[in-house]
Amino acid sequence: MGQSATPLANTTKMSTKELLPRPISFPAWQNTLLCATSGRFSSTKFGRIEKNDYLRAKFVQEIMINRLLIRIKTVQLVYAYMQGSLNQMNSDEEMAQSIEASYKLYNYLLALVVKLTDYRRQQIENARKKFMPTREEQFPNVRFVNSQIAKCIVEKSGVMDYVAEHELMSDFDTELYRNLLEQIEKLPAYQEFMTQRETPSLEQEKELWKDIFAEVITRNDMLDATLEERCLYWNDDLTTVTQFVVRSIKQMDPSAESIKLAQMFERNEDQTFARDLFHITMEHAHEYLLLVDQQAWNWHIDRMPMMDKVIMVCALAEIRNFPDIALNISMNEYIELAKIYCAPDSPRFVNGIVDKIVKGWKQEGLIFK
Repeated sequence: MGQSATPLANTTKMSTKELLPRPISFPAWQNTLLCATSGRFSSTKFGRIEKNDYLRAKFVQEIMINRLLIRIKTVQLVYAYMQGSLNQMNSDEEMAQSIEASYKLYNYLLALVVKLTDYRRQQIENARKKFMPTREEQFPNVRFVNSQIAKCIVEKSGVMDYVAEHELMSDFDTELYRNLLEQIEKLPAYQEFMTQRETPSLEQEKELWKDIFAEVITRNDMLDATLEERCLYWNDDLTTVTQFVVRSIKQMDPSAESIKLAQMFERNEDQTFARDLFHITMEHAHEYLLLVDQQAWNWHIDRMPMMDKVIMVCALAEIRNFPDIALNISMNEYIELAKIYCAPDSPRFVNGIVDKIVKGWKQEGLIFK
């Protein structure tokens, strides 16, 4: 997937059957779920996907499984199908499992805030009980452990109950917490938070947690290994789900009776959209790839990066079959996904091809938006 398509002259057009590989038997398709991003993970400020400025800043809705995440999941599933690693008969189950895994990760990361402050409190208490504690150990700085955010999560949400019910955390994770805290304590933001003259405000604590998620949670090797062990989906979802966690923290109000956290589906329409988008995309994949082939007259479609084709097919399926979604929203979302998952020149290529096809549909009276 690493290279974008190279223009070729005198291209021989391909038949529809040649455009999309047929599904094969159902192996461990999860191993190829994000093959499109193979080699594209890096320790950027906020996550592991290069060029992820879009995800870093885009807190588009307050809900957890919003249309952005649904589109990402659909692109991943279609990619796995095109690679021959997903049987379409299993797609509904895989989509449901993937979305549920994202919701579990969301709760796990929120609970991690509580676990880290609790573990640091335990360290402080253990140090105080030493035979000859130092003055610093006798009179510790408790700003971090007196977290208003952790208190909100414990007292005003059902996160800890959810995590316990689904056994998302282990009693043997103390080494992980110690490792994370060591990294947190090295952060300039943490050091400033702990040493500034005035007592930090709630907003300052929220900014601290934003930095912790950006600089530590998304870049810790031990946490990576833990997430991979707990759930196959979690490493791939970490960057995206972290955005929703930070968004939830930003909106927390300790004075409120309860805090509003994300639900797996905020609206019934989202669940329907998640199911229908994949099936409609696969139903019309051959048709849309043929249109792409016709518009890309000087490009060999078999040499186009697979992810470019996947994103164009998903975009066309949404534009053509979901009249209630504004055209500019669909176009912008998939172009931004191309910026994340594809080569640098792919977004312009994807935009150009999809735009030509959409204009043709408008002229034929097939879409009215």
